[in-house]
Amino acid sequence: MINIFRTPSQEIKDKITLWLNHLLVIYAFLIPIHNGAKSSLFFTMLVLFLYRRDYWFYLKDAFNNKIVQAFLIFYVANVIGLFYTENIEYGMSHMDKAKYLLFPLFFLSFLDVRFAFRVIGAFILGMFVTELISYLINFSIIPPSFYIANYEIYETTIDSPAPFYNHIRHNYGLAIVVSYLLYQFLNNKKISLKMKIFSILFMTTATLNMSFVAGRTGYVIFIISIFVVFILTYKERLIKAFLLALILMTSISFLAYNYSSTVNSRVNQTIDSAERVIKNNDFNSSIGLRIGLTKYGFELFKENLFFGVGVGDFMDKVREIIPDKYSYLKNKDIIVNPHNTHIQILMQLGIFGYLGLVFIFYRVFTYKKISKYNKDLLIILSISMLLYMIPSKFFETYSLPLFATFVSSLIVSKVYSIDYKPFCIKTFYFYLGFIVLFLIIGITR
Repeated sequence: MINIFRTPSQEIKDKITLWLNHLLVIYAFLIPIHNGAKSSLFFTMLVLFLYRRDYWFYLKDAFNNKIVQAFLIFYVANVIGLFYTENIEYGMSHMDKAKYLLFPLFFLSFLDVRFAFRVIGAFILGMFVTELISYLINFSIIPPSFYIANYEIYETTIDSPAPFYNHIRHNYGLAIVVSYLLYQFLNNKKISLKMKIFSILFMTTATLNMSFVAGRTGYVIFIISIFVVFILTYKERLIKAFLLALILMTSISFLAYNYSSTVNSRVNQTIDSAERVIKNNDFNSSIGLRIGLTKYGFELFKENLFFGVGVGDFMDKVREIIPDKYSYLKNKDIIVNPHNTHIQILMQLGIFGYLGLVFIFYRVFTYKKISKYNKDLLIILSISMLLYMIPSKFFETYSLPLFATFVSSLIVSKVYSIDYKPFCIKTFYFYLGFIVLFLIIGITR
């Protein structure tokens, strides 16, 4: 019988470290698929981490990492913002998502560099599964919603089939995958022919999939990320890089706008919404709501310049200064947050907190203790995340865990004394079994 109060032997600690690495691979796969399954898996990882003991031994290297320190500083800024908020309930809800800022510290306490690209590859495969289901829904092979008994497996619409998360996150995930695969295709000369074929097929199908999923944010991030990939690849020949990216993106954009009714409709809606805001100050549209709350959110920030109004009060306070003629901007049933992370942090924490966010990305862009390949992937991810935060949320169960997991995998350098084995069919079945197990737990809990 295992004594949970007894410090485990070094052999057991090494086995736990190995298991934690395998579970992180599964965690990455589940990020785009099911939050409940992902959360249940994380709890299991946390229990193993606590049982392994020797916390300082495993955490000290992560604590000394400058990027991890930046994540921790920003987390502390959010904790401080909880002390001067009046809406404690909303503040605690915010902090429940802000906890993902601690994940790089946790992940680097066990992550072995040999598992790093397996983790990223698992997310790519998770997006591949998501894309496949999206295609099956689009072609009416499977229904747009699927339940087993009373348990939801997925629910979406046939017009914009993003089965597991909404269309914004779906297209953002695909944009990241396409840009990563393109960078690998252009820069990694060692990849096999099979991997090259898979990359070309996945980039093509993912791009097509984005064209019938109505995520405008993903469209923009896709275009800019491809430009970034070409600039990083051919930065000594910037004119060539720019022209290649321009030709490719112009061609894709032209085809998408003219042959995809979804892209055509979303682009026209965006233009119409922007014109209504500019000409009539009419914020009553998807884009308009974001612009309106950004406008009045900035007014709130100017009144609370240095420290904001706290992590829980920002929406209550901004509704107080919105004129009655824009009552729809105050309606909690229509919009519950500004859908702009930059203005949200300025409202919550002022300049003090926003500098904490800037510091994370400063550390990322100036980080030198990794290869050029990893650094470029980190830059692509960070630029895409900064763009994603303009119309979307950073503190959520998708984007922040994704960011924390990828950052951890790209900056890790440690090799542990664990029984690492190359990926094989046995490993595949091992992962598949645990994926099914945690999906069952997550769906039924």
